[in-house]
Amino acid sequence: MLHFFKFSEDIPNPVAARPIYKSGPVLSGAPEECPPLRAANSFGWDIVAAFDMNFKNNDGNWEITNPVEIESDWEFGSTDPDDSTEGSPITQRNAWFWEEDQVLPHVIHKDVYKEIKNQVKVSTFLFIKTDPNELLYMCDLPNQKRPYRALSALLDTDWYPASYPWHCVLELSDDEKEITIKEGTPICRLYTVRRDQYFAREMTPEEFGNFFNRSQEWLKRYGKGEQEDMTDITGQYVKQQKNSRFSVIL
Repeated sequence: MLHFFKFSEDIPNPVAARPIYKSGPVLSGAPEECPPLRAANSFGWDIVAAFDMNFKNNDGNWEITNPVEIESDWEFGSTDPDDSTEGSPITQRNAWFWEEDQVLPHVIHKDVYKEIKNQVKVSTFLFIKTDPNELLYMCDLPNQKRPYRALSALLDTDWYPASYPWHCVLELSDDEKEITIKEGTPICRLYTVRRDQYFAREMTPEEFGNFFNRSQEWLKRYGKGEQEDMTDITGQYVKQQKNSRFSVIL
């Protein structure tokens, strides 16, 4: 399970992903009609932008023109029971870039900076943890063409107690002069995966024979048209498909 706590109550919750993101009618043969693509589109939760973000490219140097910094609506104080110091809210920016000559939280070599200066870290404003042996996969929205992309990351949220809201890293296209991301736009995808050992093995000829025969039987049962020609399976895959469901408990 994905467990989250919001930096502020005004921050949007994660939302269940959707099978279709394209606006307007979906025509026959469009990628949005393909059941496996729709299943991928709707697998996970979307993190949406909490604020409008406008980025400008000044000869390869990106900047955010409308940064936002908010206060937590809860107070941070000492965990020492003998410390009577009153707590206070903490602040968080919505987006920030890597810094040239950066030292903290880790050093960035000058040659590396040239390659990542078009990357912006965008706060989810969410403290996140998962159940034991569950990792959090963060990635771009599948099958979407945008002038930016979220870099993929696998987060050890079952044991790493991050004391800050997680952020995603967006890589902005240097082909663009300006990129605007509206409030409410999905910026990255989250889903949980098990920490486990996974295997791949080639089928034996007998196993493949059984597999192939089963596939031919399926086509005979559900396909339309002459069997010696290309078989029409329109609507059959989706009728038998069992998609995962993602919900946010309020």
